[in-house]
Amino acid sequence: MKKFHALALAMTVLLLSGCRGNTKDVPLELIISSQAESSDTEIIDNNDDEPNSGYGFSKEEKEPEYVGFFKETAVHTIDFQMPASDWDYFINHPLAKTYRTVDVVIDGEMYENAGIRTRGNTSLLAYIDYTKMRPPFEIKFDKYIDGRLFLGLDELSLLNVVDDRAFLRDYIGYEAFRAIDGFAPYVTFFNITVNGKLHGLYVGVESVDSSFLDRVFNSHKHNLYKSETQTTLLPTMRKSAVSQQKGSDESRADLNYLIKTLDTMKLGEKENIEDILDVDSVLKYLAVNAVLHNWDSYAGYYAHNFYMYINDGKFYFIPWDMNEVCLQWQRQYEPSDGSREDIASPITGDISVSQRPLVNKLLAVDEYYNKYLDYCSILNEWLKGIDESGWLNDMHDMLDEYVKNDPTKFYDYSSFNNQFNNAYYYGISYFIHDRTAYLTKRLNELRRE
Repeated sequence: MKKFHALALAMTVLLLSGCRGNTKDVPLELIISSQAESSDTEIIDNNDDEPNSGYGFSKEEKEPEYVGFFKETAVHTIDFQMPASDWDYFINHPLAKTYRTVDVVIDGEMYENAGIRTRGNTSLLAYIDYTKMRPPFEIKFDKYIDGRLFLGLDELSLLNVVDDRAFLRDYIGYEAFRAIDGFAPYVTFFNITVNGKLHGLYVGVESVDSSFLDRVFNSHKHNLYKSETQTTLLPTMRKSAVSQQKGSDESRADLNYLIKTLDTMKLGEKENIEDILDVDSVLKYLAVNAVLHNWDSYAGYYAHNFYMYINDGKFYFIPWDMNEVCLQWQRQYEPSDGSREDIASPITGDISVSQRPLVNKLLAVDEYYNKYLDYCSILNEWLKGIDESGWLNDMHDMLDEYVKNDPTKFYDYSSFNNQFNNAYYYGISYFIHDRTAYLTKRLNELRRE
């Protein structure tokens, strides 16, 4: 184990501030690594000869090529080349979610005969409400040709950014997991054209499919479950609250065993929960959503936006849909003061902790609760790095012209600019600055002996 101190943090901030103006020189992963090294909280120092955190590729193995593509801080280009009638079908029948054939040109490289369809739930419905021609999309590169991949990636989600005036919330949300050595989809940006005509700026996310599972777990054959809504993991949970995405065993015996184990688990005792659940992945999930105030997660009213994959007999939590992080407003229970939302419990909204057994049972164990706070502490230092380094301004400058010229964006250009004004209460810059001030004080009060 290693412990790093505040001096390293101060040096990091100075170095990063000096790099301002060249976004590619200050990628968020640099802030992530420097914040992990500067936290006073103990973190695991991975042995170079062992797999990272027990997941995915070992140091001797090569990561998929697309990882490097996503890690580059840039706006990439996509051109959808398809019959106009197929494009019109998406615009006029968005809820059908029917695949059409498309040739996808990414940064000038052609990927022929991929599959494309509309995707999403509330983001898709919002597109209809706004009467904008901006549905979210899913590209499946191997839909029609087995083995056809984009740099090793089988599926890409393209988000229409309906709730994010900064175009950055999903990016920050997923990167936060890497700040605590967790696993999450990679994210980048795409300026989309359709048959050469400008469509708009989208956020691209590595889908939780075979490529992701192989990257993280070195397998994709086991049971993968996706939360739909009210995936409470209580015995009363409806079967339709969870959809099975992968795996040949459809009995749900593994999922039922997890639910039963949680239900019978005594408050304050581990019992045998670690036999069926990778608790650490859940604690990281809860910590990220608490620190970034993501009300739209398992611990929120709708109890959704996550996957569960069973590997080596244990369920691992995988985050999904992070577009509601760092918000000062909430459509479901206004008024909100998100940057001052307490992290003593990650529960948000009008629900009790007993309705979310992963919170109620796990955080009742002192060891787990203190580890949850450890992750919150590391994330707080990471957010300080974002706040103090000028990274947000650099990202604004990179995205600025694309947002300005976007013909289908949901909000006007001034709304985008306001997000980066640290005096604007509803902006992402204000949230991050105020959140770290609040958490620095609050974290010192919560530690259990």
